[in-house]
Amino acid sequence: MSTDDDTKQLPLIPMDARCPRGLTHLPDSFCPLAVMRLKAIRNAGRELSEEEENSLNGCPWAVNHQLAHYCFFSYMHEYAGDKPPSDIEIASLNCISVDTVKKIEKSAIAKMKASKDFTEMREAYKDEAIVPDSNIDDYSVIK
Repeated sequence: MSTDDDTKQLPLIPMDARCPRGLTHLPDSFCPLAVMRLKAIRNAGRELSEEEENSLNGCPWAVNHQLAHYCFFSYMHEYAGDKPPSDIEIASLNCISVDTVKKIEKSAIAKMKASKDFTEMREAYKDEAIVPDSNIDDYSVIK
């Protein structure tokens, strides 16, 4: 016997306009463009440079998260919480090494600290630590 609960469908969530497939709603199955991109990254046998990765076919928004159907926008809607993801999670989602994540973070923080807005913010907060200078690692690599 079927109940009304069996026939209810989940509400459709609007898709971000940057979706290369032009979907109007978040995917309810694996995104073929994302799968194509992730396979190419995995099959490369090494970590690709930004230029090499930009030349790959597939969706540039692909994330390595099966339950989100490999879609970044679905991942952000369904699985991203209030707590920022760890470097290990970021590396896993993007199929890159944790060391690469650390390098990117350092570069981004350096660029941010050099900006006019950051200088004004630092002055407003009277040199209070806006971005911590500590290098606390949330992982360890045993070689």
